[in-house]
Amino acid sequence: MTPSSTPGNGDVAILTAELYDPGTRTFTATGTPTLSNSARTATLLGTGKVLVTGADLGADLYDPATGTFTATGAMASAHGSAYTATSLASGKVLIAGGYGFSIGGTRSTAEVYD
Repeated sequence: MTPSSTPGNGDVAILTAELYDPGTRTFTATGTPTLSNSARTATLLGTGKVLVTGADLGADLYDPATGTFTATGAMASAHGSAYTATSLASGKVLIAGGYGFSIGGTRSTAEVYD
């Protein structure tokens, strides 16, 4: 794998994605994310698509039917690492908290993806 960027904390972000098949216990390459953020979360939406948020401001929608990633709306604030992304009953996703030296310590912010 080839690093796509080197964030300020020394971590290396990789622009690859793989699907895991528990039946065969194998990983298979799939589409390429549009973002090179580290500290991502993946949240299954009611539509069957997956919201992939990055530690910084970006987010992708992954469509398993086509194996493609599409950039979606930017987050309101950077969340760094250790943030959560939780699917709500309404179909929206709550993104909360976070930590990172590059974003100035802990985050006490939350936002909702619709």
